[in-house]
Amino acid sequence: MDPSEVDKTAFSTKKGHWAYKRMPFGLKTAPATFQRMINNVLSGLTGTRCFVFLDDIVIYANSLVDHERRDVFRRLRKYNLKLQPDKCEFLRREITVLGHTISEHAVEPDARKIECVKNFPTPKTAKQKVFLV
Repeated sequence: MDPSEVDKTAFSTKKGHWAYKRMPFGLKTAPATFQRMINNVLSGLTGTRCFVFLDDIVIYANSLVDHERRDVFRRLRKYNLKLQPDKCEFLRREITVLGHTISEHAVEPDARKIECVKNFPTPKTAKQKVFLV
């Protein structure tokens, strides 16, 4: 959260006056605010080194040498943003993200996501057909 915005989160209780230093959970605008912040932090790198959707950051390169430039990591460090190592995957040739499988050859729908459509049962009664329309 921007330090100039901290006062806007202030509240008082019997135990004192408080203000958030970080974005509190449950705010309706928190996802949009976070997306705007991460877009600003990675400005100039999105579309050439990475793409971002909220807290999912996919870093890509044409070669391992390009990948080792670590521009995205430097930028995250500069703005004091932390990664959770247990949620990170490195040096992958293929990933599944946001319902798509991305590889060096293609971007395709995730096969697991379309399997339920392929195997959807054919309606047998008029009542079942009505619910499908």
